[in-house]
Amino acid sequence: MVNVMPVSRPQARADATREALLDAAIAEFAAHGFEGASTRSIAARAGTHQPQINYHFDSKDELWRAAVDHVFSKLADAVATPELAAFTGGGEITREGFAAVLRAIVRAVSGLPELNRMMVVEATADSDRLAWIVERHTRGIYDLLAGAWRSLRERGIVAEIDETIVYYALIGAATMAYVNAPEARRLVGERVIDEAFIDAHAEAMVTIFLGPEPDPPPATRNR
Repeated sequence: MVNVMPVSRPQARADATREALLDAAIAEFAAHGFEGASTRSIAARAGTHQPQINYHFDSKDELWRAAVDHVFSKLADAVATPELAAFTGGGEITREGFAAVLRAIVRAVSGLPELNRMMVVEATADSDRLAWIVERHTRGIYDLLAGAWRSLRERGIVAEIDETIVYYALIGAATMAYVNAPEARRLVGERVIDEAFIDAHAEAMVTIFLGPEPDPPPATRNR
C-alpha cells in the first residue's frame, strides 16, 4: 500500500503564494513589459511583500520565465481536447478536428488576454527573451497549426492559402477582441465577454477559416 503524505500547511501556503505571485507577474508583465514591470508592484498585486519574490525566485528574469511558463501551461490545459491529442499523436487531421481545435483556442484565449498582451510586448523587438519564448513555446504551436493547415490544404479541404499567413490571421482573429477588451466594451458593451459572444466568435472562426460545413453525401438508394 502506497503511503501518500499530506502536504504540510506551510508548504501549501508557500505554493499558494508562489501561484499568486505568478498570476500577478503575468498581469504586470502584460501591462508594462519586462523593463517596465516592478517586482514591488507584482508583490502588492499578489497581496504579499517583496521578500516573498526573493524567496521564490532568484531574479526578475527567473520570475518572468516562470510567469511565461505558467500562462502557457494554462493555455495548454485549456486547449487539451481529444482532437488536439489526435493531431499531436500523429492521427489524421480532419476538417472537423481542426474546427474543434479552433473552437478550443477561442475559448482558451478569451480567458487569457494577458498571454497575447505579453506576446505583443515581447514579439515586436528581437531579444533573448523572445528567442526563449519562441523555442520553448510558440514554435511548437506554430508547427502544429501550420502543419495541420498544410495537410488540409494538400488534400483540397481548405483554401490555397500559405500556412504562415493563416497562422497569424488565426491568432489575431482569435485574440483581438479579448486583448482589446476595454475598447471592445466601449464599442459594444459587456456582451463582448459573455458566453454567447464567445460561442458565436468560435463558430465564426470556423466559418472564416474552413467555410460552411459541407452538405452530407446523398443517401445511397437501396436497389
